[in-house]
Amino acid sequence: MEEINKKITKIVVGKDDELTDIVTGIIDSTNERILLTFAEESDLLISPVNLSVLLETGDENEKIMIAQIIKNPTGVRNANSAGITTIETTTLPEEEVWEEEIERKTERLNPKPKEVPIKEQVKESEGISIGEDIQTKDEEIDNIVPPTENPKEEESKHIQTEKESSIRKKEKKEITAKTKKILLIVGPAILVILSLIAFIYYKTAPFVRIRIYTESKEVGLEKIFTGDSNIKEIDFENLRIPIKKESAEKARSTTVKATGVAYKGEKATGKIGIAYRKDGGCTDVPNLDLPGSTVLISDGGKYFKLDAAISIPCSLTPVEASVTANEIGTEYNLPQGTSFSIQNYPKSEVFGMASVAITGGTKEEYTVLQQQDVNTAMEELKKMATEEAETELKDKSGGSWDIILSSIKSEIPKDSVKTGVPVGGETKDTSLELKVVSEATYFLKEGFDKKLSEMLTEEAQAKNLFETEKNLELTLSNKVEKDITVAENTADSTKVKVVAKASVEPKVDKIAIINQLKGRKWDAGIEILNKYVFSDKETEAVFEPKRFPTGLRYFPTRQGAIEIELKKAD
Repeated sequence: MEEINKKITKIVVGKDDELTDIVTGIIDSTNERILLTFAEESDLLISPVNLSVLLETGDENEKIMIAQIIKNPTGVRNANSAGITTIETTTLPEEEVWEEEIERKTERLNPKPKEVPIKEQVKESEGISIGEDIQTKDEEIDNIVPPTENPKEEESKHIQTEKESSIRKKEKKEITAKTKKILLIVGPAILVILSLIAFIYYKTAPFVRIRIYTESKEVGLEKIFTGDSNIKEIDFENLRIPIKKESAEKARSTTVKATGVAYKGEKATGKIGIAYRKDGGCTDVPNLDLPGSTVLISDGGKYFKLDAAISIPCSLTPVEASVTANEIGTEYNLPQGTSFSIQNYPKSEVFGMASVAITGGTKEEYTVLQQQDVNTAMEELKKMATEEAETELKDKSGGSWDIILSSIKSEIPKDSVKTGVPVGGETKDTSLELKVVSEATYFLKEGFDKKLSEMLTEEAQAKNLFETEKNLELTLSNKVEKDITVAENTADSTKVKVVAKASVEPKVDKIAIINQLKGRKWDAGIEILNKYVFSDKETEAVFEPKRFPTGLRYFPTRQGAIEIELKKAD
């Protein structure tokens, strides 16, 4: 229930609304004017009885009610029969319509006395019959003679009364004879009129509403076409299709910010005295030969290497050797007297000590270009260049040619990526250049969609989706979903895969069905309608008026008396 303004309440009646719901809405309305809107099918419109109940509810609750019935001639007719003022437009009623309903309501609530028709007067009149005399109450009264004390006077009155009675009887006989003549003349005419009225009713009253349920079914196909750049039109019989290939090249450059960290500096150097001794003594013990690059480890865990090979005799006298730190850095600068061990030798046998301070170690941090910097910049640059190249290819689609989107391929030639400094080089930022090459395949689309729709329809007919023996004409939906891809793409062969699907439904010619039904007896027409069943729900036929004799029902021939509605099955 919707309050349109301060004067009008609009009650929209849905197909599932019950009579009690609408009655409650009328009673609960705070406005005097009520607009009942029937925008869709409702069982309340099938019978005038329901509508009469709504009108009486409105009158009892002092409401002024108008029915807005859209695209439902039967509902309008039933509403008029119930006495409800109706409109068939989607706009609000004009003020004149409300004023007319106010006058009609006044007449309903204060009816004028009805005049008794002549026919009813004839039925109610007493004392007239054909072929016999009827004595009226006046005659009976006249025949009653009150007693009198004077016999002669009484006899005279009696004779006078008989004369008057005889005269009246004669007059009545004359009236009866005239009545017979009138009835003999008028009777056949009345019968003719009644027969004519019955015939007109028989011809004009019948109205048939038919509802045919339809459903859509999906049909699909899959075809592999061979692409051929040398043909000029599509060969659907041999599944060959004209194709062409196009390419686009886009070169782009940008500046790359270096984020890598590296260090430069000097390695510390110095002199270490190395001594060699054996627990059992050094008699007849050969010299210990240490090759160059022998690793020495300080007590603090710093690694150094011998600059050259040395030979150390077994004695307590150390042999001095030059060493260099493994890495750059000031942390390798060690003071004189730092103790060392020699890798792979026990310190109890071979040991060293810095004879002088180890110095010269330095370390400085700087920024270098790393591969991750290049890769990140390449992704952004490739994305931009690829979008531009592929857009250019898509723009070439048009006219007679259509691009196969799945055929678009983009890549960066290996030798096209160039940086201002090599990876690992010292820099804060540098330039990056690359090139993207995109390729795509196009197919000739002229006449393709139309033929594809025909192939889908033929596929549906071949599969007999609606399980009918007759040659049923099908209608394909406007929306055909198709997916065109390149199934194979080599230097020698290109295969184009086409997958398509759409929904189909029977094409129902309402005019042809109505022409088949016109003038048919009811049962014969129902047999015809049983051939037009296109879903699990059977076709429905409703005859009106419902009190029309069952044995006389037929499908009328007058224009508009048969109404066919096509409805999607749930």
